[in-house]
Amino acid sequence: MMRNRWIGPLCLLAIVLFGFAVYGRLPERVPSHWDINGQVNGTMGRLASVLFVPVIGAILLAVFYALPRIDPLRQSYPSFAPTYQLFINLILIFLALVQLGILGTALGWQVGVPRLIGVGIGLLFAGLGSELGRVKPNWFVGIRTPWTLADPEVWRRTHEAGGRVFVAVGVLMALAGLLLPPSLSAYTIIGGALVVAVFSIGYSYFVWRQRSSG
Repeated sequence: MMRNRWIGPLCLLAIVLFGFAVYGRLPERVPSHWDINGQVNGTMGRLASVLFVPVIGAILLAVFYALPRIDPLRQSYPSFAPTYQLFINLILIFLALVQLGILGTALGWQVGVPRLIGVGIGLLFAGLGSELGRVKPNWFVGIRTPWTLADPEVWRRTHEAGGRVFVAVGVLMALAGLLLPPSLSAYTIIGGALVVAVFSIGYSYFVWRQRSSG
């Protein structure tokens, strides 16, 4: 179900329809940005608030569908097509939840958008990580370092190990978003992203060196 190619477009359509359904109840200025302490520090007009996130999502969807056609390693995509579609769906579901939180806050719902985003990013990391080991060599998706792109075995081992790190860090991010104040949650997200990046680069180099010297 989560790999169905219609999930992403339907999520975008749903949040557009919801936005226009509540358009008349939205204030003239809709909260659209929160600082590290969870305080609103940016707003946008009603029409922009209804369309901004769906437009971003539509652009991302078009890019995701175009990438396999322009990738020099396009022949790899059929072998992990269900995983690629799951990645697309997870990202668009995340955007739809953020949009729902933004509009819900403007309507007076007790949403807590910074908390929603923190938990959502964590779950997104965990979801992507759970499938990362299925991604085959390509130029756009996955852990792309000089060493993973140079050797399919380095790619495989890095993605299997990296996927586990993604999941662990994602769970930590989600818990931080749920339990900690927004400022600490933000630092957890930034720190977690750095851990994932450093591990991915370092581990791929380590495996490459191990294979080169072995």
